[in-house]
Amino acid sequence: MGIIGSVILGLGRALGETMAVTMVIGNHPDIVKNLFAPGYTLASVIANEFTEATGDLYLSALIEIGLALFIVTIVVNAIARLLVWAVIRGNTARAH
Repeated sequence: MGIIGSVILGLGRALGETMAVTMVIGNHPDIVKNLFAPGYTLASVIANEFTEATGDLYLSALIEIGLALFIVTIVVNAIARLLVWAVIRGNTARAH
């Protein structure tokens, strides 16, 4: 039961952050050269356009965006774990 609750809480957190970030950065689907111009994130593209996906190609593209977002998340988490592991390993070596 705890695992189901944690999954639901994680999903709620992810959706809440997606909508907050979408509204803060401007929710504008155009690609511009200015870094400070309004834009879209990968998560906001999925959240905003998933209900409008009528064709198989459109739905597949949105799912592929989700896969790309998942891969980026895994890579960032792996790098963070490696950094934490290196710091912990360095501290235990100094203690002995």
